[in-house]
Amino acid sequence: MPADQPDIIAPPGFVHVLRAPFVNHVGPLFQASENAPGEITLGLTVELVHTNTMGFMHGGMIATICDSAMARAAVFKLNRRAVTLRMGMEYFDPLRKGDWLTAHGRLVGHDDEVAQTECLIRVGEEVRARGTGVFRLLRAAK
Repeated sequence: MPADQPDIIAPPGFVHVLRAPFVNHVGPLFQASENAPGEITLGLTVELVHTNTMGFMHGGMIATICDSAMARAAVFKLNRRAVTLRMGMEYFDPLRKGDWLTAHGRLVGHDDEVAQTECLIRVGEEVRARGTGVFRLLRAAK
């Protein structure tokens, strides 16, 4: 399923947004229409392609969504591009095919060089995973 033409209908309040080629390939990811400054919410329906041999969402896919949400939260607030320096993940409960997950990324702090972020992965109100990230803030091209 090409990510630029998703067959999946997102809940109200989410829109499909094209991202980097890798994220488009593993999606489709949706973004909340409205986000507070320094925060972003992404959404995804877990499909068979996102699962491991046990039928749960692959941990690397969960990490990919966290990374994207955390980076976007920093980029949109600070208006600077960013690359991941360090990322940590905690997995609490599995996600299954058919689950609609939301990734709530937020900027926790920053200086001129780096941004600290976190992300909660939820299914409904239940937190299934948590990510933390440190991102290098890139300088604008001159």
